[in-house]
Amino acid sequence: MDKFVIRTKRSPRPERKITETANRKKQPTIESLARLKLELENEVSTPETILSALKVLGKKNLSKEVLMSTKVGHTVNRLRRQGSTEEIRQQAKVVFRRWRQFVTDLEKEKPLIEVRCDKKTEALRGKGRQLISDALQMTPSENLPELIERTVFHTYGRLINNTYKRKMRSLVFILKHRDSIREKVVTGEISVKKLVSSSVEQLT
Repeated sequence: MDKFVIRTKRSPRPERKITETANRKKQPTIESLARLKLELENEVSTPETILSALKVLGKKNLSKEVLMSTKVGHTVNRLRRQGSTEEIRQQAKVVFRRWRQFVTDLEKEKPLIEVRCDKKTEALRGKGRQLISDALQMTPSENLPELIERTVFHTYGRLINNTYKRKMRSLVFILKHRDSIREKVVTGEISVKKLVSSSVEQLT
């Protein structure tokens, strides 16, 4: 009987072991990201090493917080534009688009209700999206330019008025000429809502 009582007192121990195991699993994940990021940034890394690291990263579903804290999105974005080979640039583009889609989906958790506009309004909005796309160095078919324009449109009363036009011109200028802000918007470090509602000083 005494032995039975002693055994029942040990029941909480597995919970501690599970917690400890879970904590151990988190640390290698961050460490592996740091290692992969280092391989991407190391000047002596071969193209094969960089491609391998990008493929591993492409299989990971990283949270917005992890992307922001590790800055790995910035590294991949740089390789997307300045990779040493076309294959590296294309692979970085695949990884980057996947992560950006994840961030964009977060922005769309509470989607704005879209309404049908007249042809003139739609044409002006389409032009605005094209300008945002050019400033972001993206294509108009990608989600982020459309989301930015749509947020501006809804924020300023769903009207193509002078306020809407001034805001769009301001955003185009900021995204085109402020590289650090553009990169933070693309990687999700600056949300679309914050981009539209903040001044340049608040974004820097």
